[in-house]
Amino acid sequence: MTQFSQHREQVEETIKQLRELINKLQILEDEYLKQEEKLFVISEFANDWEYWQTPDGKYKYVSPSCKAVTGYTPQEFYDDPDLLQKIIALDNWEKWKAHSHSMAQNGLVNPLEFKIHTKKGKARWIHHICQTVTGKKGENLGVRGSNRDITQLKDLQEKLKHMAGHDLLTGLPNRSLFLEHLQQTIKEARRNKTMFAVVFIDLDDFKEINDTYGHEAGDTVLQKLSRTLAGVTRENDIVARLGGDEFVGLFDVSHNTDVSVIKRKISDDVLNEIHCPKYNITIHYSLGVSIYPTDGTSVDTLLKKADQAMYLQKKINKAERNKQK
Repeated sequence: MTQFSQHREQVEETIKQLRELINKLQILEDEYLKQEEKLFVISEFANDWEYWQTPDGKYKYVSPSCKAVTGYTPQEFYDDPDLLQKIIALDNWEKWKAHSHSMAQNGLVNPLEFKIHTKKGKARWIHHICQTVTGKKGENLGVRGSNRDITQLKDLQEKLKHMAGHDLLTGLPNRSLFLEHLQQTIKEARRNKTMFAVVFIDLDDFKEINDTYGHEAGDTVLQKLSRTLAGVTRENDIVARLGGDEFVGLFDVSHNTDVSVIKRKISDDVLNEIHCPKYNITIHYSLGVSIYPTDGTSVDTLLKKADQAMYLQKKINKAERNKQK
């Protein structure tokens, strides 16, 4: 009887230990399921397109968000490990090849921005960051990557860049962008031993247009004149608005006689009468030209000479109009 009692106590103790072990296992299972749920939510519902590639290049995991970014499903990436490389824009391919998946000496991973073409052929910009991952024993587990669609950000950056270099009213390059272009043109002309013309264009008595017809009509005149001047330019030419009623252009020329051709082209295209919603406004303008390197080889000299020539023409035009009155 004593032996039976001892055996019973042992059995009960074993059962107790088993129950404690089962409870612990249940707790661990609950924790595991919670962690699994967290990982599922983080990966499956992430806006960024996440992936894990093994050392042989095959995809171990691709998040569903890849379809929203690329138009391709995770399965298509599993089926074709080279799909990412195939959709990278050709002019961004060298950038991708030069990218390193490993951390730099400072312990940071260098990000990369590149352009892809979606399944429907649309261009999208991607901010990419990736890193070689290792196991507990230091073994290479492949590459962990994260891609974010930054197309809207890129579009905004381009708009801001355009706004910084262009006149808001006319859409033409502004003074700042024109001066940059002029400096670069001088360098190229010096290196290639070529010539070009700087053309100043100024509306005569523009203040009277604003005073007589209103600023809205004045803005319309400037906008229509800008479109006409932009239409005169060729591939390597540029026309900018310096401010107010002043415009300036850079034109490729190969001989001094080409300047006459440019002047005639402008006079043929710029109408003396501009139609506004309520009025037909007669305009007059003056034009001055300087030539590189004949009239100067610096930004200041070329602009000064063209400005002087324009004001001389303005005086002549005014005198002729006074005679006609």
